[in-house]
This record gives sequence, structure tokens and C-alpha cells, in this order.
Amino acid sequence: MKSATTVLNLFFALHCLCGEIAPTDGKVQTFGTASGPRNVGWYAAGGSVTLTCSSDTTSGHRIVWTEYATNPNGAQISDNTNVLPGHPNAARYQIVHDTATQYDLVIQEVALLDGGTYRCEDLNAAPTDSVQAELIVLESFPNCSTTIGSNGIVMEDQLHFVECSVNFQGNIPPDMTWTGPPPFSVAKSVSKTSIWSGVELFVVRNQNGSFFQCVTNFTQGTPSEPPPPGAAINVPTLFYVYASPSLLVSWAPKNLYYDPVKTYYDVGDTITCHADAYPLPSYRWQNMLTLEVINGQSFSVDEDYVGMTTTMRCLATNEINGFDFADDIFMNVTVLGPTTEMETTTSPTTTTTTTATGGPSTFSTATPPDSSFPSTTTDSGDVSIEPTRQPMVPCGELTGRWQSDDPSATLCLEVVDQNSGEIRGQMRVGSQTFVDIVGRATPVTFDLVGWSGLWPDDAFVSSYAGECHSCDDVEELVANPISRSIRISTGCAESGPVRNGSAFHFHRTGGSCNAEKLVASKPRHVSHYNKFGIRL
Repeated sequence: MKSATTVLNLFFALHCLCGEIAPTDGKVQTFGTASGPRNVGWYAAGGSVTLTCSSDTTSGHRIVWTEYATNPNGAQISDNTNVLPGHPNAARYQIVHDTATQYDLVIQEVALLDGGTYRCEDLNAAPTDSVQAELIVLESFPNCSTTIGSNGIVMEDQLHFVECSVNFQGNIPPDMTWTGPPPFSVAKSVSKTSIWSGVELFVVRNQNGSFFQCVTNFTQGTPSEPPPPGAAINVPTLFYVYASPSLLVSWAPKNLYYDPVKTYYDVGDTITCHADAYPLPSYRWQNMLTLEVINGQSFSVDEDYVGMTTTMRCLATNEINGFDFADDIFMNVTVLGPTTEMETTTSPTTTTTTTATGGPSTFSTATPPDSSFPSTTTDSGDVSIEPTRQPMVPCGELTGRWQSDDPSATLCLEVVDQNSGEIRGQMRVGSQTFVDIVGRATPVTFDLVGWSGLWPDDAFVSSYAGECHSCDDVEELVANPISRSIRISTGCAESGPVRNGSAFHFHRTGGSCNAEKLVASKPRHVSHYNKFGIRL
């Protein structure tokens, strides 16, 4: 019996039209420009795939198709032109025998379980001659998702993910390759039936306008090296591209500053606030003394600022993805008041008379006063030197121990956060127990301060509104109290009594102090209360 040579051509069609197979007597059949058996990648979206096989003889051959997708030991599909009815997928198989040498296997409605090895064999050849190829079926197009919104808006330093995955059946796994603007990291997981790959990124500004792309394709042509005898070695043709939305990088206001920076400002100066932000922010200035609001990036110093130090706050705000973001900065505007010219009077000339040989002689010496200080002349003619007084300025620091003599009180403050002005500490009025207090001060300048505490002895809460200034290097913290005791009335509409106390005039008596020192100075009955003022 003549030997026969069989050849398996596997191909697929996805959104394209392919040429017909033309038999050539005694030669290997070709498809298109490719020759020999072909591996095929296929999306399981219905449709059909055709696997071609031909013999180089026109008679005496017995062509058999066998698949290894449903049975690892092989399940025979056909014998020459007949599909075996015992195969579970026989209803979806068809043998096309258009010529004497052609035996094409057509698989209808391709499903995921069809992925695997297919072999075409001439059982009458001596020895038996066979070729085989791989059909790799993807369950669907890769499923890709991302935490990046459809509008592409992302925030600087935010963590985002982009990922793709797909299930497949076959002996050659697909691959996934990512490209995009650095920096980013890639992770991948491959099993016998699935592949997942993803990108992790912390957004940076240079990624603005870029996107991330995942290509799903095949990069190898055989399940093993070396390939089995008669196996196709071509890389299956399959190409799918996913692209994320283009990134629109935004960031909240940060790194605020203002200009010009001066120790003393003049009437007419324009002060401008700047912030690093995208989208560009809106600006608002606020006078922390009068609470006046000035909308805009700049404001001008006018006559209202003369002779005082005013704390100004610049607030920059922008909107990102429907949320408002803001940052602020505080500054002091100090405008000196007009100087007062002091009238000076030259002291009288002192005349000294000296007698010498040859006759009396006189000379006069004028001694001007020291002009480094303003001076006035008294009724007796003496010159009085008046030192220049420093302007009143806010306290530079609140942290420390303060004492008031009338009314008697001890106060220990600590500025916890310079930017927010948060303060904590302890306070004792008269001989009462030290209690914990919390409050706020004007950030940075500390000229305005307020705090509250709960006194357990009388079961009342007191709040203090204070102002701290320094004049001639002497700091004074003046605070007015208001208190409310527990409600002792039985009527729902009645509240407890309110106490308005006299102002406390605190002066600094030491540097920073801690809780241990204050506890040591408490009255003996303080042990009956815990640090929250609750009776033990």
C-alpha cells in the first residue's frame, strides 16, 4: 500500500475573510501564505473554526481525526468522512470532503471545552503518519477593569489599579503585556486555565495625559520544548488591546506662600497668596481680628491696619471629582503708626570764669543734651530723657506657666499644634483642684485664645476668652471667664445659673511645665478626683 502524508492546517477567522484551500497533487496543502500545520487562538463567541487535513494520495488512505480536549487519552472524532455518533460533541462536528485528498474538520459553535490538541492521522500509512496542532479557546475577550474613573480624573499620590483577566482552555497559555507612563509595577498570575495581570501605580504629575495599555496575545508556539513529533510550531495569531482612560492628574492646594514678605508693611502694599494646585484654586483672605472676608488672591493694606498687628488667613480651595479641597496659611500684617515729634529745648550754656595772671579772662562751654532719646525741659531747666516705648505686639508663645494674683489663679498651657493653634493644659483658680483644659489660639500669633474646663468641686464648666500681648517685653494674658453650673431646676425649660467672673491678668512665671509638677502643687483633696474631674 502506498504511504500517505497527512497535513493539518489550523486557522481561524475573526472579523476577516480568508481564502479557500486549493489542493495540490502529491504536495502539502497550504493556506494563504503559511504552510504546514497551524496552531489557532480563538475567542469562544460562537461561530466555527475549521481544521484542515489532506493526504498526498487520492486513494487507499484512511484519515482519522482524534481530539485530546475532552479526553487526555484521546477521543476519535471521525473515520474518513464519517463523524462517529458516540462522541459527545458529534452534533457540532462536520467532515468536509470537497476533494479526494481533503478531510477538513469543522467545529460549530466553538466552546471553551473545545480547547486542546487535535491530531489528523492516516492509519493506512506505513508507518502511521500524523500531524497535530493546538486549538486554544478563550472564554471571552479579556475582562479588564480599573479604579480610574471614566473621566480619567485622578489625584496626585493616589493609589490606583488596572487589571485584566481571562479564562482559557488549551495547552499554550496567552500572555499579557502592559505599557504606560512610569512609575508603575506589574503583577501576573498564570494557571492551566486562566491568566491575570495588573498594574499598580501611585499617581504622579508626569502621567498626566497618558494611559495604560494591556495587550493579550500568544508568545509561544508549542506547549513544550522540544515540540512533539509532527506538532505545529507557529505562534497562534490572537491580538486584543485594552486601554485605560487617559489620566487627568489633579492635586489639592499645597505649599501655600505669600508675597511680599516684610516685617513691617506700608499702606498701599498689595499682598498676594499663591498655592500649588490643579485645577487652579480660588482664594479668600480673612482678617482674623475683624473676621472680614476678602475674596480674591490679593488684598491691599489700607489705613485700617495702621498702628496694629493683624493676623490674616489665606484660604485656597479647588474642586476635584465633586469634592472640595483646601489649605491655608496665616501671616501677620504689622503697620507702624505715625511717629510723634518730641519738642526739645537746649539746656542753658554754662559759663565758667577763670582768673589768670595778667587780668581776668572768661570763656563759655555749651553742653548739648544727649540727642539719642526724646527729651523735654522741666520748669527748673533740667533735661528729662524719655526712652522710646516699643509697640504692643502679640505674644510670641503661649506655652509655659502663668500666674494671676487678683483673682488668684495658676495656668499651665502647651501649644500642641502651631498651625491649628490647638492648646492643652491645666488650670487652678484659688485653692481649687487643678483641672484639664483644652482650647484654641490664633495660629502662629497667639494673640487671641480661648479654653474650657470642668471643675468637679462645684460641678460647673467655665470657658475663658483671652487676649495675649507683649509690651516692652512684658507679656500679659488677660482672660474673662463665663461659667454655667449643673441644672438644679426641675423644669425642662429652665437652665442652671450662669456666672460671669472678673478678668484674670496672667503674667508668665516660668517656662514649660508638665503634669507632674502641677499635680504636686494640688491641694490634698485632689486625690479624690481623676484627671477628667470625675470623683473616685
